[in-house]
Amino acid sequence: MPPTMDLTIQLARGLAWGTLGLVALTVMGLLLLRWVRWRRAPRLAAFEAEWLPRLMGCALGEAVAAVPLARWQRWPFMKLWLHAQMSLRGESRARLAALGRAMGCTDMAVQRARSGHASERMVGMLALGFLGDADRTPLLLQRLTEGGAHAPVYAARALLEIDAADHAETVAQALLANPGLDVSLASVMLQPFCAQMAHALLRQPPRLGDAGALRWLRLARALRLQIPSQVLAPFAGQDSDIECLIAAIRLVQGEQGAGLVVAQAGHADWRVRAQVARALCFVGRPSEQDVLTRLLTDAQWWVRYRAAQALLRLPGMDATQLLACAQATQDRYALSMAQAVIAEAGGGA
Repeated sequence: MPPTMDLTIQLARGLAWGTLGLVALTVMGLLLLRWVRWRRAPRLAAFEAEWLPRLMGCALGEAVAAVPLARWQRWPFMKLWLHAQMSLRGESRARLAALGRAMGCTDMAVQRARSGHASERMVGMLALGFLGDADRTPLLLQRLTEGGAHAPVYAARALLEIDAADHAETVAQALLANPGLDVSLASVMLQPFCAQMAHALLRQPPRLGDAGALRWLRLARALRLQIPSQVLAPFAGQDSDIECLIAAIRLVQGEQGAGLVVAQAGHADWRVRAQVARALCFVGRPSEQDVLTRLLTDAQWWVRYRAAQALLRLPGMDATQLLACAQATQDRYALSMAQAVIAEAGGGA
């Protein structure tokens, strides 16, 4: 056998044994981690069983003494404390914040907020907000403007917890300038501050053609804000930007906005027509019956479905009248959709 071939075989064997050794080390490491977690589980459960009632008692006004925490207890305590803060309102939060400061949560929160792990940074920022640590506002403002989908939302919540009136406008500007923002997360995290956010957003309303107009409309929709019709009218009355048009229709509220919606009932894009029918589910009046009956015969399934739902929800409309409207169109697809929506609603005719 040539020497070159013998050397190749030896290298292949060495590589195989090395790979096998690495796999064995990985498996052993995983088993060790599971064993460590198993050993810690009873101690962690006992710690939570001890401190959760204390935190709830503190929230209710009971005196809870601050005690030094062991190193392994700090992170579990902060998670318990944050969970309690997220589930409470009013004076209970102030009591928990005082206990958290006495237990040394401020230093822990700062360390987490400066961590290299994204999840730890978000927890740390949220904790700083609930602690009301105004001294850390520069750090939170830095995190707010760094970009990303999630971290700015947690920084925004922390700043609003510290002083909503002072930071609402800054938060609104930063979120609107962030193209990668997770709007669904913002809708959950910022919900307690809808009034302040609405005031801040309306002080900087979007203009037709602005690059950030769509982000403004979507953020307002996510926060379920009540936007005046005069702000929405320029966007609901144009058809050059379909996404802005749809976002504006979704924000229309009240009977005064029905006119803006109905004007787009004959739009060439079926997505707009579907949103028109959907909006009329909530703002429709009996006078919109003819428009919805026409949409009930639309070529697109989603438009027919939303139109049938809107018709059924009109004041004074019932299943029998909906079927009569569908039969009057002499369109079998409209009649089939009306029957399906009635069945879905649990009614009958």
